[in-house]
Amino acid sequence: MSSYNRSIKMFDEPHPPVVLDRVVNEKSINKGKFLTKAHSESYLYQMQTISKLQDVNSVLEIGPGEGFVAKNLRSIGYEYHTLDFEDANEPTIKADFSSLEPNQVTQSYDLTCACQVLEHFPYESLLKNITTLAQLSKKYVLISLPCSCKGFSIKLNISHGQHKRKTKQIDFYLPTNLPNRKYRKEYMEEFPWAVHYWEIGRKGFPLKRILQDIESCKLKILDKFHSPNPFHYFILSQKE
Repeated sequence: MSSYNRSIKMFDEPHPPVVLDRVVNEKSINKGKFLTKAHSESYLYQMQTISKLQDVNSVLEIGPGEGFVAKNLRSIGYEYHTLDFEDANEPTIKADFSSLEPNQVTQSYDLTCACQVLEHFPYESLLKNITTLAQLSKKYVLISLPCSCKGFSIKLNISHGQHKRKTKQIDFYLPTNLPNRKYRKEYMEEFPWAVHYWEIGRKGFPLKRILQDIESCKLKILDKFHSPNPFHYFILSQKE
């Protein structure tokens, strides 16, 4: 790796390797990183989507990060388990999802979810990963993925008294069709969790392709939508 300069970042790398080294050593991969308005809105959408499903009582989340959603849904009575390979994230199940076999998990759940996780694996792994999520679920699979898009959203709130409120939202987004993100080979090998191998809306990854691949795993798409942060795109599906 003599040609691999670890003090700089290149292309679409989020941070220089020396910075990521420090983050890993301090066991602070997620500490404060996702406590932003944009991420908080996505957490809220994740929680609302789950809570609207009246037949969901148990949930398994892959890659829970700081556990914001897990802590909040547990506090209102959900059986909410998490799976991660990082001790710092205090997962219910410590395992590497990339090599996970469903029989390693001793129970199934009403819903499994992986939000802003699957893009950290090569696209060739998507069918396997979605299939694993489906096998661990009794009913639903919820994912969110990065969406490279451009456009606008208009939200109209109509209020009449405290209990009569109506909200109308119009989203209009188009794919950017940008080339896929670029990283140094050594960077990808060392920090796969910091790499987006693909994103909805970039060249070769239209939304239609992702939806078709999800449906090929014997799942029926129930809903799909942007969160207020349009970079986060949610897809809710149900086992057929």
